[in-house]
Amino acid sequence: MRAKTYNDGIKRINAKIEVPLSDDDVGDYILSALTGESIDLNTLQQMNKRQLLHLAKEEIKTFGTETPRERVDEIDNDTKVIVKNYVKQMFPELQ
Repeated sequence: MRAKTYNDGIKRINAKIEVPLSDDDVGDYILSALTGESIDLNTLQQMNKRQLLHLAKEEIKTFGTETPRERVDEIDNDTKVIVKNYVKQMFPELQ
């Protein structure tokens, strides 16, 4: 754990917490990132495991654990299938 002073002047503790994620969870958070304008499908398919997990982690950090799952509804089914299959291919240990 680390303490950090934030922009509002309040010092808070940052803690690393281990949370088990399935390939569906990681896929949902990555799909949520696609709803923004910062990344597209072609760029996503060129990312390695570390980059994909970082992308999912940033979605959780920015929007919490439930909001990204709601944002996935905005994405068409073809894109969902492509991303979910790519995540399964990249993370065989999560199946």
